Amino acid sequence: MTEEILNSAAGKPDTAATRAPMISIDATGLLSWGGDQAVAGIQRVESFIIKAALAETDPRVGVVAVNLSNHRFRPLFPYEQAQLAANDIAPSRIERGTAMMAALPRALQLVRQYPIAKREADRQLARMVTNGRTGFGFKSAALLLRAYRLYRRAWVRLGASRQMPTPEPTELEQSTVLISHQMLAGDNRSSVSGEINRIAFLCHDLIPVVRPDLVDQGKLEKAFGANVESLVRSGATAFCASETASGMLIDHMRLAGINPPVVHRFPMPSILHETAVRLGMTSRIETSEPFVLYCSTINVRKNHILLARIWQQALDEGVTLPKLVCAGRWGGMMDPLRAYLDAHPELAKSLTFTGPINDEELIRYYRSASFGVFPSHIEGWGYAASECLDFGIPVIVSTTPALIEASRGLMPTIDSEDQAGWYAAIRKMADDTAWRSSLVDRIAQHHRPTPAAASWAAIKAGLQASASRQR
Repeated sequence: MTEEILNSAAGKPDTAATRAPMISIDATGLLSWGGDQAVAGIQRVESFIIKAALAETDPRVGVVAVNLSNHRFRPLFPYEQAQLAANDIAPSRIERGTAMMAALPRALQLVRQYPIAKREADRQLARMVTNGRTGFGFKSAALLLRAYRLYRRAWVRLGASRQMPTPEPTELEQSTVLISHQMLAGDNRSSVSGEINRIAFLCHDLIPVVRPDLVDQGKLEKAFGANVESLVRSGATAFCASETASGMLIDHMRLAGINPPVVHRFPMPSILHETAVRLGMTSRIETSEPFVLYCSTINVRKNHILLARIWQQALDEGVTLPKLVCAGRWGGMMDPLRAYLDAHPELAKSLTFTGPINDEELIRYYRSASFGVFPSHIEGWGYAASECLDFGIPVIVSTTPALIEASRGLMPTIDSEDQAGWYAAIRKMADDTAWRSSLVDRIAQHHRPTPAAASWAAIKAGLQASASRQR
């Protein structure tokens, strides 16, 4: 069977414990994200869950990805494990890659069985054949597999092969799979149909459905709502890190006339703070030039334009505010902000856009910022708000429920449309050191970072309960 071929290609022993985990974590989204891009938000959460699963010695826990040839879940190849786990793999999981001459016939067999697949499927198989290495061998394997696929496709169309084989469900496909966000937002319907695999999904939020005006409506975003509804109808279990996200999901299903799913809650882990502890980078850094930090993807929902207008207002009134540092990559629907910045070039001295940054750089910003801001219109959690508290710095947040939840009701809140209120609060936070210090004390008294182990334990327990319920 297909998955047995892939198991063999990945060097996996043919044992039930290895081939049939009780629960599996889907790594398809993170693998497609690319190793050269900084992970944040959804990718950061998925990376944490995948690494926790790979560090597990429990044989009932597995990590999988979608085989693009047949859109079924498969075990990870060894090079993918190394890429995702950064060497934090349980000793019982470490495997050697298969030699190229042994893996190539298996890849050709997959092409023969499933000739109707896109070019990316051939690249995936070529990476399997070369154990993740790029270069001449990879290009040659991809070209060979593509040529063979086109030949087989023509052979099928000419009627030489009357019917493609329908694979039987494998033991792997009897596990409960926590699918990646890409599977939830994308169009890989056969992988998340619920007909074979027992599916669970992370519901970070339902913003593409609740506030479509704040989301760039591409193909993936347009499919999001229908995919979630389809999963819930099929009996999929949901995992939410906040009461806000859980409420969004349940309310939407009731409005759609669909019975709400079983929802498991897990605490959002303090991943970046744990990294800082491991690196010995938690102490405060005092800087000669104070600055305000907003860590977020730069898109219309995050409301950066409000901050640009506030800093321009300060310039117009001759008020000195600390520099604003906006850490994060640029997203979509940002033409109004770009136009505003172009029309006010003097803001370049007051606003810094860092682009994507790595964990160590972000940790340094948190350790040295005077305070944070988070004026987003709507969130499912609001990672940077809780990260500010993890590093002991105050943060002003909008009144959207998720940000109040993420900051535990400890921080000042202002409506995301209230420019005057934000301007006054930012000025007060910058100038009133006693007020700022009182907020720092409040964080120290009432907030503790959430251990990643506690989050993983809650997710694992929820998946095990879901697997038991679906048997």
